[in-house]
Amino acid sequence: MKKLFAIICVAALALCASAQVNKGQAAAGINLLYGSEIKSMGLGARFNYAFIDQLRGQVEFDGYFKRHNTTWFDVSINAEYLVPIKTDVLYVYPKAGMTYSMKTIKDPVTKEKDEENHVGLNLGAGLEYEINDHFAATLEYRHTIIRRVDQGSFALGVNYKF
Repeated sequence: MKKLFAIICVAALALCASAQVNKGQAAAGINLLYGSEIKSMGLGARFNYAFIDQLRGQVEFDGYFKRHNTTWFDVSINAEYLVPIKTDVLYVYPKAGMTYSMKTIKDPVTKEKDEENHVGLNLGAGLEYEINDHFAATLEYRHTIIRRVDQGSFALGVNYKF
């Protein structure tokens, strides 16, 4: 029984070891978010494309749930460099890019809106775990630096590679 378990584990590791980020690979994913400035949960969608091995570009849209009459949306373009930590199954990556952010505050009494639109920088880091050849789980932190408003964002997500 122990030998069978060991064989299954070795086979699973061999399958997982083939999962890598290679030039031309694309992925789409979803994220569950928490924003530190708005203090609200949110949802995100992303598209990744590997320009060269281990280096990928990313387009990301994040929207946070309304809190205290405030809504917040981000559209970002980022670059990530994946560094394998364990047999090409677990990666750590730094993240940098630009963002366009829209924050809207609606007065509940007068119904007037105060809207702020800004362009800023993203800096962050994350972990990616290759579940198999098509799915990966991610955990990351991104800090968005915008004039007068900075926001830290924690994300837990799943990517589908095609």
